[in-house]
Amino acid sequence: MFAYTTPEKAGVRSEGIIRFLDDMKAKRLHMHAMMILRHGEVIAEASFAPWSGDNLHMLFSLSKSFTSTAVGFAVQDGLLRVSDRLVDFFPDLLPAQPCENMQKMTLKHLLTMNTGHGEEPRWSGENWEKVFLRSYVEYEPGTHFLYNTFATYMLAAVVQRVTGKKLLAYLREKLMDPLGMSGDIWFDESPSGVATGGFGLNVRVEDIAKLGQFYLQGGVWEGKQLLNDQWIADAATPWSDNRNHGGEDSDWGSGYGYQFWMCKPEHVFRGDGAYGQYCVVMPDQDMVIAINSGVDDMGAVLDSIWSNILPCVEDAPIPEENPALEARLADTDTPPCWEEFGWTAPVFDPVPEKRWRGEYCLGQDNALNADTLTVEADCLLLKKEEHTERIPLCRERWILTEDGESAVRAANTEDGLLLHMCHVKTPFETTVNMKFVPHGVKIGVRRGYGLGGDRTWFVGHRK
Repeated sequence: MFAYTTPEKAGVRSEGIIRFLDDMKAKRLHMHAMMILRHGEVIAEASFAPWSGDNLHMLFSLSKSFTSTAVGFAVQDGLLRVSDRLVDFFPDLLPAQPCENMQKMTLKHLLTMNTGHGEEPRWSGENWEKVFLRSYVEYEPGTHFLYNTFATYMLAAVVQRVTGKKLLAYLREKLMDPLGMSGDIWFDESPSGVATGGFGLNVRVEDIAKLGQFYLQGGVWEGKQLLNDQWIADAATPWSDNRNHGGEDSDWGSGYGYQFWMCKPEHVFRGDGAYGQYCVVMPDQDMVIAINSGVDDMGAVLDSIWSNILPCVEDAPIPEENPALEARLADTDTPPCWEEFGWTAPVFDPVPEKRWRGEYCLGQDNALNADTLTVEADCLLLKKEEHTERIPLCRERWILTEDGESAVRAANTEDGLLLHMCHVKTPFETTVNMKFVPHGVKIGVRRGYGLGGDRTWFVGHRK
């Protein structure tokens, strides 16, 4: 656990954090959990209901930074070198005549996304390692940046080969347990039982903050050097010129290290994942910012940190506290869609009219992935084969579903029901618009990050 202090005692003006939070709200960028550290102490923390920092959350590509850390430990343990050729770890899976550029590929090329691929190999089959090793490598390794999640998977496969342990088990031994990370962290695996590496890790926001603080401290934790500082420095070195990926003025075109992105502000680096998962490390400011979110503009979040929080960092404690931040951090609930968009159509407490109640057949391959929908006075029942999911109906607050995977708010409209569902271990949200018509119901479903995504309509018929 981290110690806590106020922003001003740590030399950060609270107004910058407030402006950041307000900016996210104004731009409808849905934050889920946030933790900001300075000098190793938490200066601001928030959960955005129905999400909670107590929940595991999908990391997507932020998983890559954990995987590269495992490689660092394997190097430190003398099990491999970054100059080692990839093909030498998998002689049993190579074709008779491997691609010439494949034979030149080293672990450093994998770490820095410089494998030489013109396009990422396709994920297929029962053995992903074999697919990668038999792929065509268009360019000389080290000469062409291509963001390549498959390359990170191969790093996970190498770690498993040289350690004889699953990637997660090795990380838990070397990193997660010493740092006191969550005990129930899990990683997706390939068909052959290898951690997916470049995606698929599920952790809490505090675990992200601990990874960032570990890198900020040069691999030291509680006074002990767990991972050598040279690896930490190399991880944050812009080995790859990735301007072809994001452009010179982009946080995705400012250089790439060992599965970490360099950022526009000097010396700042980060791990990140799709839809807004961030581990931002700011060495010059001695700060870490960890975020889980569901956003459609990841750059807007970073730009807001640079323009709002960064200028409010001082070299010394600030004498006067700002009480406004505490109130702002307490006002972070995710609004239901009808409030966020200020819809003017009548919205009432979700009590389905008697004429709407009953069971509806939904047909095959519908967006709710259910065979039937039953409308009751206080809930909806979605049935798929032998499984029934109960969806509570409440307008005033978020209610968790029985499986704990989603939270729901609902409202009546003039001709039906409106549901907003947040899938609290993911970045995703679903809105369901039900319009009841004679003998049936017309249902529109939109699922995406935040409130993005296309709406799919289908019809259910009363049984």
